Amino acid sequence: MITEINETIKVGAIFGDNKKKLQPVWFIWSSRKYLVQEITYVWTERLGKAVMHHFTVTDGANLFSISYNTDTLVWTLHSIETAG
Repeated sequence: MITEINETIKVGAIFGDNKKKLQPVWFIWSSRKYLVQEITYVWTERLGKAVMHHFTVTDGANLFSISYNTDTLVWTLHSIETAG
């Protein structure tokens, strides 16, 4: 079941090799911290002057769609997919 969220979240992220690879490692949504166990898909798109980095991540139980806007520096939780 997919639930649309579209809310701003706080994210802990690191840059990989050469400071070019952005990688979320945890995020906080609704006062709860979720640890990213795996990044399952990554893509980038341009919206005007902003670059949007999109990630599909899992905490081991749920699948989350999140993104980072390089213009506003805001992370957004778009949706959650839960089993059952």
